[in-house]
Amino acid sequence: VTSSRVSSQPGALWFCPPFPMQTDRQPTDRGSLSPPKGVTDESDDSDGSEPEPLAVIRRKVSFADAFGLDLVYVKEFDSTDLTGAEVADPSEPEVKVKEPDEYFLSSLFTVPSSPEELKQRLQNQKLELESIELLPGTTVLRGIVRVVNLCYNKSLYIRITLDSWKTNFDLLAEYIPGSSDGTTDRFAFRLTLVPPFEMEGTRVEFCLRYETSVGTFWANNSDMNYVLFCHNKGVRDLIACLHFS
Repeated sequence: VTSSRVSSQPGALWFCPPFPMQTDRQPTDRGSLSPPKGVTDESDDSDGSEPEPLAVIRRKVSFADAFGLDLVYVKEFDSTDLTGAEVADPSEPEVKVKEPDEYFLSSLFTVPSSPEELKQRLQNQKLELESIELLPGTTVLRGIVRVVNLCYNKSLYIRITLDSWKTNFDLLAEYIPGSSDGTTDRFAFRLTLVPPFEMEGTRVEFCLRYETSVGTFWANNSDMNYVLFCHNKGVRDLIACLHFS
C-alpha cells in the first residue's frame, strides 16, 4: 500500500516512496486449512473484507510402472478352468449317462458238488470241469478244469460252438502254476462273448479234450455237452415284464 501527497508548489507533484504497513498479523501456515489457534485477522474486523481463501491440497498421482510394476494385468482363461455351473447351457437338455449293462449265466449242467464226486469223475474220464463263472461286470467266461497227471507233456483244449455245432473252434487252456497236488493238475480258460445277445441269451456249448502221450480223453457232460446261456440282465427283465403284463 502506498500514499501520495501534492506539493504546495504550483505545477509540481511529488510522491513519497512506498513503505510497508505495520500490522500485528502473524504469518500463517499455507498448508493448514484454518489459522493457528489464538491468532485473529484484524483486517477481517476492521474493513469487513472477504476472508482469505483456504489453501488447496494438491494430490500427487503415481503410476505403477514408476515402481517397477506392470501397467496391464492379463489373465487367460481355459475351458478346463471353468466349473460345471459356468459351462452349463440351460437351453440344452440334460444328457443322462447310460449305466453299464449287467450279465449273468444260466446253465444246463452241474459241476461236481464235492471233492468225492470230482474224484469219481476223474477216475472215469481222466478230466472234469471243476468250475465256471462269468467275471463281474464283463462277458468273459472263466473255467477251471482238473485233469489226472498222466505225463509231463500234456495239453487241454475246449471245443466250443455258438451255433449248435454248425461251426466250432478249439480254445487252448493254460496250466495253472503251482496247482499240482501230485496226482492231478489244473488248467484255466477264458472265453469273451461279444454282444449283442439274442433275446433268450447267447447259447454257449462246449466239451473238453485232454491230450497226453498215453492217449486223448474227452469230457462232455455224459454225452450232453456243457451248455450254458449268457443273458443281458436288462433284456431278461424286459422279457419277464412282458410275460406278466
